[in-house]
Amino acid sequence: MLDRRNIGSASPTSLVRLRRWIIGGNLALALVLFAAVGLSLNNAREGDEDAARLTAENLAASMSSEIAAEMRLVDNALASIAERYARTSRQEDRADLLTQMAAEQHVLLKHVTAVRVVDATGQLVSSDQDVAEPLHLGDRPYFEQARARDATVVSEPIRCRTVHAWCIVAARRLINAEGGFDGIVLTELTSRHFAQLFAGMELGHSGAISMRANGSLLLVSRYSVSEPESVKGLGEAVVSDALRANLARNADRGWYVTRTALDKVERITAYRRVAGYPFTVYAGLSTGEYLGAWYRQAAEIIALVALLVALIGGISALLYRGQRREREGRLAADRTAREQALMLENDLVGMVRLKSRIVQWDNRAVERILGYGPGELRGVSMRDLYLDQATFDHIGRAGYGALHAGERFRTQVQMRRKDGSPLWIDLSGMLVSEDESLWMLVDIDALKQSEEAAYGMAFRDALTGLPNRRLFAEKLADAQATALRANAGLAVCYLDLDGFKPVNDRHGHEAGDEVLRQVGQRLQQALRANDIVARLGGDEFALVLAGNSDAGSARSVLQRCLSEIERPIGIGGGRTVTVSASIGIILAQGACETAAVLRAADEAMYVAKRAGKGRIHFGSTASPDAACTLAPVAAARLVA
Repeated sequence: MLDRRNIGSASPTSLVRLRRWIIGGNLALALVLFAAVGLSLNNAREGDEDAARLTAENLAASMSSEIAAEMRLVDNALASIAERYARTSRQEDRADLLTQMAAEQHVLLKHVTAVRVVDATGQLVSSDQDVAEPLHLGDRPYFEQARARDATVVSEPIRCRTVHAWCIVAARRLINAEGGFDGIVLTELTSRHFAQLFAGMELGHSGAISMRANGSLLLVSRYSVSEPESVKGLGEAVVSDALRANLARNADRGWYVTRTALDKVERITAYRRVAGYPFTVYAGLSTGEYLGAWYRQAAEIIALVALLVALIGGISALLYRGQRREREGRLAADRTAREQALMLENDLVGMVRLKSRIVQWDNRAVERILGYGPGELRGVSMRDLYLDQATFDHIGRAGYGALHAGERFRTQVQMRRKDGSPLWIDLSGMLVSEDESLWMLVDIDALKQSEEAAYGMAFRDALTGLPNRRLFAEKLADAQATALRANAGLAVCYLDLDGFKPVNDRHGHEAGDEVLRQVGQRLQQALRANDIVARLGGDEFALVLAGNSDAGSARSVLQRCLSEIERPIGIGGGRTVTVSASIGIILAQGACETAAVLRAADEAMYVAKRAGKGRIHFGSTASPDAACTLAPVAAARLVA
């Protein structure tokens, strides 16, 4: 109890000093708490934003590749019709040939509305689908563009007269055997078709994917989860300033965060140009969805810290008022205020006071985070809370070295719960005296797990679980470095499935996906633990046979892989299918450039495919690097 008889014993000067000390101490403590919480929240936000960006980039890249593949199919079909028409010498056979080929190609092109023929005057004369009335298409820009070029031309988004819907038109000119212009052959891909493709992607609750024409930025197609049937903006260039600015910096690929001009939803958007064609795909994920949990957590934490700061300020004010009545009471209150500031009790930020690295005091949050009961941590050495001696020694050197130098120390480290399980902690400390220190512990285990999950989405193929092209390139570089240190070689293989497209066409994409999954599993089982297998996209896989510079042993491993692939594959419902593979292999020795090795293996695979499929081809390619030897075998050869 305070002795009220000594009221007024404190001098005004000492009271001023006390007031300054209390205010300064409270501000310093508030700054420490807000700084620690702010750093933790900033790290969490960056992790969530990176996860969303990587996911959006993968969506844009995947959809861009799929659209490019569809456009190549259309291009090949139109070229085939034009080539056969040019070889037909009898004029009376040409009309029947066009009708026949249009019907044949439409069967192969499931994603187009029809295959149509327009004569040299621009009049629609033939279509594998009925048109209600005669149509003149000679005034369309693509008609003159196709007449002038010996290649397939693709229009910007237009309102098609044939299907009465927004679409893009692919057209190619028809030159007869005498060299005269007889018109064009064309087909349409509707905006609805692309929207159906986009709808198959995982976009969350407010995501959107769109495709726009390069240059003009006219909207070809768009799918939004919140407005799945919307046709708003089709054929228009309603875009944000952020989109235009990013395209000006890099027209091929990039990302940005802004409100989408069409629906005012803020999204993290990544874009990727469609290879070979005048379009760009934009994939956007809602920031509210990806960062919603972070905003709620930030609000709760800031509110709790503000409450703690207010509580400390109130306690300090009461202590100061008591000090004005008695000097001895003021000194006691001063010590109480220091202890209150150092021994804050809360359920969020764990705090421990150490002496010679032994726990002297801890709060409830530490006990909750580490799974200890009340008082169980008192007298425990910090060595028991770290996973190993090396971590304990590192904190002792780096942490206490910084504190004794008058600096703050902060790090992220794995610690041990009472039950022995590890967890990630954001750890920061300050000196209280020469041999005492105060440490704050924030549980960031969930954030670390979220980062690891985001890494998996960015570097793993979603269908097979194998490394994707990006991770494969990193693993190949590591394998080359290991082989170079050991003065050993390695084999790099490209594998492309034979007979996979008929499986997709006959049994559907789900059956195709099951084939890819089982092929990935069989390749993993056929290889050694230190070998690498990855899916590069579509039905292409890549292998690295570590420590393997011998053509005979490499051939043996690949024959085993080929045999596994050719075993029947069950696709459900009692049905089985069989596929084979064409494999190209490069044996690399020395400091080879990664891109050169991959390019050589890819070329070898195409040689095997052209030679009859179901084969293994050892490539032989001279390397521009004198320190690198590719395919050190006597000659390139095919292995059936």
